[in-house]
Amino acid sequence: MSQQTLGEFEATVRCPSCNRDDFEDERAMRIHHVQVHGDSLAQRDDRYRCSVCGRELNTERGLTNHIAKVHPDTWDHLQDDGVVLELANE
Repeated sequence: MSQQTLGEFEATVRCPSCNRDDFEDERAMRIHHVQVHGDSLAQRDDRYRCSVCGRELNTERGLTNHIAKVHPDTWDHLQDDGVVLELANE
């Protein structure tokens, strides 16, 4: 019996539009998405965009962490305005 490498057990990336799941990495899946589905995942409505720099994140928690760490002045302003945001992993 041959020994399997860790690489053989790595998870593949799934396309969120057609569920094709044989992409080796995120980049390959994104190229597929533009070519096959005709739109960039960066333009999807299910992503969270930073109003300061435009960076897109996958989750609300990710956006919260991004604002707090990269744009602390904006974070402080949001807190002063009574916007309740919680930091993840703190």
